[in-house]
Amino acid sequence: MKPTLGRIVHYRGKQGRLAMRPAIVTGTVDSVTPEGIACGDVPALDSDEHVHLWVFTPGASGGFPEFNVPLGEPREHQPGQEIPPGSWCWPPRVP
Repeated sequence: MKPTLGRIVHYRGKQGRLAMRPAIVTGTVDSVTPEGIACGDVPALDSDEHVHLWVFTPGASGGFPEFNVPLGEPREHQPGQEIPPGSWCWPPRVP
């Protein structure tokens, strides 16, 4: 499934406790303009599976941006099938 603006995803932190957090997609290859990249307003994306995110946190700041985040694939050798640090995935389906 292709990421689109406004979709909720899960993001695994790349620092600290590597916690999973909810995030919203704020930029995709279809929404980031060459003009915005050229003037430095927004970073480029490496592929159509990379996205810009707003990551929600329970702290006072409420969240933080992450840029050019790759889609993560679960690692079979880790407990809970976690995705690699600094990546996003779709939320699991609830039966």
